[in-house]
Amino acid sequence: MLRATLFLLLLGLLPQAALAQVMLLIPGVQSQQQTHPFREAGVTVPLVASGWIDGGQMLPSVRGVEFDRSPEARSRLFYTLVMPTERPISMQAEWLNLYLDAVTRRHPDEPVILVAHSLAGIVARYSLVTRKRPEVSALITIASPHVDGTMIQLGDFFWQSPLGTYTPLLGQSDLRQLLELYSGISPDQSGNVLRWLSHQTHPDIRYVGIVRMADTVVEPMLQDLNRVSDLRGRAERLLSPGGHALAGSDGTILAALFSQSVGESER
Repeated sequence: MLRATLFLLLLGLLPQAALAQVMLLIPGVQSQQQTHPFREAGVTVPLVASGWIDGGQMLPSVRGVEFDRSPEARSRLFYTLVMPTERPISMQAEWLNLYLDAVTRRHPDEPVILVAHSLAGIVARYSLVTRKRPEVSALITIASPHVDGTMIQLGDFFWQSPLGTYTPLLGQSDLRQLLELYSGISPDQSGNVLRWLSHQTHPDIRYVGIVRMADTVVEPMLQDLNRVSDLRGRAERLLSPGGHALAGSDGTILAALFSQSVGESER
């Protein structure tokens, strides 16, 4: 009995291994060029430098979700996702669900971290509130609009309609036609996906909103997850300089947020 007790005590003194984690980097705007926005901005560089393994890119195919490489088995990996960012929020959420299903098959029982830029933050929240995703342990949003406002600015994007999430994201050239078709629709009306999301029950996971203080696309105060009714007091807020675009410093922030060992994360 004494020998067993001493053995357990010695185990407790050993260095803790890093917590097994899988991070998915979800773009808010996916350009037609091959480079992924997170990669193009250099977000992945600090992650690799801090010990994360680049798992490559996940992309759709006729056979379902495919991985463009087979990374070595490590405790912490990240993947970048190809998303149909010009499509409705609900459709993008379905794509995200397919990616999550593929990740859980490849990495069973490992917690998944969602990192979403701009409108992808809405997509991630939509996925989390409309379908149970027990594998997701955290949502990190970067410059994402989480609440509406009478003067909300979303650059070239506009998604409000009487059908809420089923209107595609349109460019400025289509905005006049959309307003004529849905005259009277405003951010204050019930068709707004942000207003609907704000009143949904969000899962009990970690939430972090990275707020861009010099953002001219999404007003900084609208990026705070604590302004969402169900998340008030539950979310962390990190103030970040710079504008709306991704930056290499985002990778440094992400590495710092998830640098804990197993022992530290359970405290």
